[in-house]
Amino acid sequence: MKKFLVFSLIIVALFSCGKNKDNEGFQYPDSKIWKHGVYSKYDAQKFEDVFDGLEVDVIYSPEKDNIYVGRVVADTSKNLTLDEWFSVLKKPAEMHYWIDFKNLSEKNVEQSIKVLNNLDEKYGFKKNAFVESKNLKVLKVVKENEFRTLLWVENIKYWKKKEHKDSVYLAKMIRSQIEELHPDAISCEYSMYPFLCDSFPEQNIHFWDTPKEFTPENVEFTKELCGNRSVKVVLVDYPTDEIF
Repeated sequence: MKKFLVFSLIIVALFSCGKNKDNEGFQYPDSKIWKHGVYSKYDAQKFEDVFDGLEVDVIYSPEKDNIYVGRVVADTSKNLTLDEWFSVLKKPAEMHYWIDFKNLSEKNVEQSIKVLNNLDEKYGFKKNAFVESKNLKVLKVVKENEFRTLLWVENIKYWKKKEHKDSVYLAKMIRSQIEELHPDAISCEYSMYPFLCDSFPEQNIHFWDTPKEFTPENVEFTKELCGNRSVKVVLVDYPTDEIF
């Protein structure tokens, strides 16, 4: 009984997580909690009825001129195309998407966008899809094709080790990128909280890789993220059968 009570409190805390309310232009779904790493048709079907948004990693294959679900080029050998992934959804035009394009480049962006546009004609997902990359040049092409742009920004803990420069310099660099691209949102690992929110409160902020273990402490942190007005999406890895 005690275990059930604790579990129930965790669920209440998660669902009371901050709601998206006042967004100009694009309308985010009510829930800020989206599912991270939906890599199979089974998971796509399963989580469509659970979450308002799904995150999926994709790879463009120039040899096959197609987009595949996966984190590395080798995943294309599994032959799960993004087309097949969308095909199992009951209402693909109503779901929200965070598309993490792992190999989007200046060399393949035009053809990649062509494939995405063809898929949009079939499934009508463009209006609710964010395409993520850290490459400003390719995101400009994404923006020109009316997909929503999600700018992946440097993580301060890696930045300091790599560049040996402080957070003030990083903030200036990110500000410069924002002013050049005017992205629909910016994204980074959750450890960039509250730095991103404090530095760019006017931006729509998406966080990923929240704590994976389903504990009251981790759920409380997820709730804290969602409670920030600038945070619009928080990807979670919590096992569905434990949450719902």
